[in-house]
This record gives sequence, structure tokens and C-alpha cells, in this order.
Amino acid sequence: MNKATLRFFALVALLALGVFCKINFSDGDDAIFDDMVRSMPYLEYIKMRYLTWTGRIGGETLAYLTFSLGIWFWRFANAAMVATVPMLVLLIVKHVSPPKESQAKESLLQSIRLPIIACAGYLLMDIFTFGHGAVWVTGSVFYTWPFVCALLCIYLNLRFLDASTISKKQLAFLFPLLFLASTSIEQIGAVLFAFFAGTIFFYRREKRFIPTGFYVEAAFTVILLAIVIAAPGNSARIIEETQAWFPTFGTLPFTERAFISVQWILSSFANEGKLFFVFIWIGCLMATQIKKTNVSGCLIVSLYSVFSVIALLSFGHPAFADTGISYIDPAVRPEVFPSIANASALNILVMVWWSAATLFTFYTLKVTLGTKGCALFAIALLCEAMMFFSPTLYASGERVFFVTDWLLLIIVLQLFTTIPERLKNTFFGLILCWAVLNLVLQVPEIIAKLAQ
Repeated sequence: MNKATLRFFALVALLALGVFCKINFSDGDDAIFDDMVRSMPYLEYIKMRYLTWTGRIGGETLAYLTFSLGIWFWRFANAAMVATVPMLVLLIVKHVSPPKESQAKESLLQSIRLPIIACAGYLLMDIFTFGHGAVWVTGSVFYTWPFVCALLCIYLNLRFLDASTISKKQLAFLFPLLFLASTSIEQIGAVLFAFFAGTIFFYRREKRFIPTGFYVEAAFTVILLAIVIAAPGNSARIIEETQAWFPTFGTLPFTERAFISVQWILSSFANEGKLFFVFIWIGCLMATQIKKTNVSGCLIVSLYSVFSVIALLSFGHPAFADTGISYIDPAVRPEVFPSIANASALNILVMVWWSAATLFTFYTLKVTLGTKGCALFAIALLCEAMMFFSPTLYASGERVFFVTDWLLLIIVLQLFTTIPERLKNTFFGLILCWAVLNLVLQVPEIIAKLAQ
């Protein structure tokens, strides 16, 4: 990573710090954590939380550290973390899809396009996904910080795999990162598990050497995930959250639970994730350079265009993205819960459309990025599918899309590296324009939130 790129991310950290200096601990979860942390020592706190509420001891550790050291520690640390996420994403993409060597020296624009797209990921998100996952104090220490640990583990392991060795010192550095990432939000642990399992599968299939230390890390990750799942507090939390947020959750038939989970996932794609899908489709189209010289070429280009246009139309016509849950406020338990019976014909049509869009995305990624691109997209989808098991399906809010959005952005960045140079500035310009427009369109929501 060159000096210009490092300066760019340092500037991002400074801008984030300027924003975070305006933020304080809020009521609700921030206040609850602050009170608990001040009332007991660390080990007693972790034991109490593990036995009575949650197995997420990594996230609880970061929360204890944050609320012990105070708001100014969080402001500086979170500014660094918010800048580090896109930086690590960029490093991973460059490692997996290294740029082709060129005799010509890169211009300034060429050198900063990828870093800007990586940071634009925050602006392509729904404002509440970014806010609840990276700006809210409690959300940031459970989502952004562990995600940084996971990304750092993945990047370092990719480098160690290239060197065909992982030393004991390197393992000693990686173990704390694995602990913090794997024992925080389950989605992040699932991403790490998928990374280890997928890497072992592809490396063995390609007959490539895997260091023993990598297997040790994989086993350690599985043990940590088992510790999270086995926490006695999980049962108590699920019972309490079910009573508070979804009283009939435990009695729903499998078919009904599956329907509302798919309905919720497709709603997230059609609303919070639509811009990521649009740029995956545009990126695939530019990468393959399909020409409308035959019937199949015309059909495929038409599909790219129609899916993209319908997705963007939801900015002005929300009905195009309403799967039947648009009336739900995550902060308030709904009086009537979504169900198959309550879904209108238009809701079902939107679900069918976005199911087709999802399948089309798998197809386009298979053509452009191959099996590994499809696997990454499947992991992004499964990160949301995990909410099938949660009674807070509707109460968790947009922060649960945070990890999925970043995985989708990794796909966008990978596609950028495969696009011919003559089209890269166009793709870059489109992303930048829509990122800014997405922010502008959400300004009223931001103002309303600040006014509360």
C-alpha cells in the first residue's frame, strides 16, 4: 500500500474522529453497559453475562474495555476502526485479485479509485446500517471492532498461506484476534468459519500446501464458536427476547418461519442492499463486455438493465421494494406480525422478483468471478439467513446487514479489478455519484434522528 493510500485512510480516520467527537454514550444499551461495567470487575462481569445472557464474550470484552476507559477512548479507537475496515477490505481484494503489471505509471486518480470505492461502501449502505453498526457506541464494539479483527485474521492468513508457513509467534498474535472476532456477533464468527472451511476445501482441491498452523487456527475457531453456542445465558436471553419482541416465535411452523425469514432477507436486498446489487450487476456486465450481436447477448444485457432499473426505482417508489414488512419499526413490537396470510399479491411479486434477482446474481458471478465469487455471495446471504433462529428478526434493526454489506462490497471491488481499464473510470464515477446521492436522499432521516 503506497503512501498516498495511507494518507487517504488517515484522512478518513480524522474525518471520522471529527464526527465521533460529537457523540456521547446514549440512553438504552449504552447506559446499561456503562452501569454494569462500573459495578463489577472484568471476570465477574464476563461470568455473569455468559451464564445469564450471552456467549458473546469477545464482544463483551470489548464493551467492558470501552465503557471502562470512557467516551474519549471510544472516539479515537472507533475512528481508527472505521478507517481500518475499508483499508483491510482493500488489502484483501488486492491480495486475492492483484492488479496486472503495467509499464505505465499510475496516475493519482488510478491510485485512489479503489480506496475511495472501499470507503464509499459506508455511503452505499442504508444510513441506519452504518449508524447502528459503526457509529452507535454499543453497535460499533460488537460489529465494527470484531469485524476488523476478522478481516485482519483473513488478510494475515492469506499472506502466511502464500509463504507456506505459520510460526508459533504468528499464531500467538492471531489467537487473540480470533477470540475477539469469533466470540462476538455470530455472523462474524460464521464468516471466519467459512473462510477456514472454504480455504481448506479449495486448497485441497487444487492440491496446494496448507501449513499445520492453519488447521490449528481452524480448530480454535470451531472451539470458540462452540463456546458461544453452549453459553447457558443464550436460553435465558432467547426466552426474554421472545416474550418482549415476538411472543409467537417459538410456536411458528417451520414453513411460516422459513417464509418470514426469506421475506426479511429479500426485503433487506431490495432496500438496504440494493445499490450493492446494482453495482455487482453493472460490474459483471462491464467485466464480461457482452455485446448485443445475438439473441442471447441482447437477452442478458436486457436482464442486467431491467434488474438494475427496478432496484433503483424503489428510491422514488417504495412499493417496488415492499415484501410486506415495510410498516415495521425495529424499536416497537408490531401489533400484527408478517405472515404468509398477510402478504399481498404485490408483496409476493416483489419477493419473486428479488428471488430471481438473487439467482441471476449467482449466475453473473459464476461467469465473471467463478465458483469462489459465488461462494462469497453465498456467505453474504447466509449471514442474514442466520436470523432464522432469532426472535429479534424484526427488532435487531439494520445493523445486522453490516457484515453482509461489506461482503457484497468485496465482490464489487473484485469486479472492479477485472473490468477493462477504459471502463474503470465510468464504473468509479457511477459508484461515487450514487454513494453521494444515497447519502443526500437520507439526509431527512439523519436530521430526524439527530432531533430525537
